[in-house]
Amino acid sequence: MAKGFLVSEPKDERDILLNTFSEITSLISLGKDRSIIFNKIINSAMKILPAKKVFLIFHEENRIKKYKVEKKDGGQRVDVVDIPDSSGIFNWLRREVMSQQIKGGGVFSLDLSLLADECWDEQEISGAVISVPIMSKRSVFGVILALNDSRKQLFSERDIYFLDTLANQAAIAFENYLLYKKLRHESITDGLTGVYNYRFLLRSLRVEIKRTARFEGVFSFLMLDVDNLKEYNDENGHLYGSKALKIIAGLIKNECREIDIIAKYGGDEFSVILPHTNLQGAKSLSRRILKAVHDYKFKGKTPGALTCSIGVSIFPNDSRSLEEIISNADKALYYAKAQGKNGIKTYTELNNKLEIF
Repeated sequence: MAKGFLVSEPKDERDILLNTFSEITSLISLGKDRSIIFNKIINSAMKILPAKKVFLIFHEENRIKKYKVEKKDGGQRVDVVDIPDSSGIFNWLRREVMSQQIKGGGVFSLDLSLLADECWDEQEISGAVISVPIMSKRSVFGVILALNDSRKQLFSERDIYFLDTLANQAAIAFENYLLYKKLRHESITDGLTGVYNYRFLLRSLRVEIKRTARFEGVFSFLMLDVDNLKEYNDENGHLYGSKALKIIAGLIKNECREIDIIAKYGGDEFSVILPHTNLQGAKSLSRRILKAVHDYKFKGKTPGALTCSIGVSIFPNDSRSLEEIISNADKALYYAKAQGKNGIKTYTELNNKLEIF
């Protein structure tokens, strides 16, 4: 079918097809953002199909976006909007996506009445519509639709084939995007706790040093160590110890702002970068973290089974390089542990103590 389809086409249309598929393949292989690829897909559909509007609607992370291209002022204009979760098409497409994932395949039941409500005006309802799902072997991502231009011919079987091919390209692009997103997430996060890993911490510290120095600001750096984790592991097993670390990471995250960077530093150590935060702000946050961890009932035990010790260093007040920031916070941390655990010490306090001696 594909060979006959290509041979019977006018040369200019065939060239558009070949160029479209070549460009889309290149964009996919380069890992380009899905929006770039989706724009290319619906623009190409508009050029070849006898359509006045083309829509691409897809589902991602409980959100649904609608791409629309139509001819305006002698050109083609693409609009991208979020479909509100109160709309019928939102609930329908979300149900379709979830049912496909649960069943592992099946029939995609297109609800044209909901699509009509969302995609075209009352005066356009009499027009012809063709649509194909954007789906892989196991997942449904969305749907592509084209509304015909009454001034041109009706859609043909060849048009449906072309739209189906574009939908397959869109599915490949979206799967690649999800894979890239997953790999990127795994490359910068700790697999156990879900917070950032050591490599990302160092990269973020370098960026924050440059930014803070440029604007003559201040930021704080925390080092946290979980107290009594060895004893907890010995009593409950390492599986519960790992769960405790995951819980503590969540407790730290709950107390921090969105701009703060929480990372796993070592086996039972965490680090936090606090942009635009002075010593008082760092101590205030540290106290909240200590309380949250102390008050949590790990594995049904009374509060206080696990606690944290925290060391604080400040840029540029007492630390002026990446190595100093980490080293000084680490020294303050072990000073806190030596003073009885479940406490906060700053490098400023430690430095003053050393100067006295």
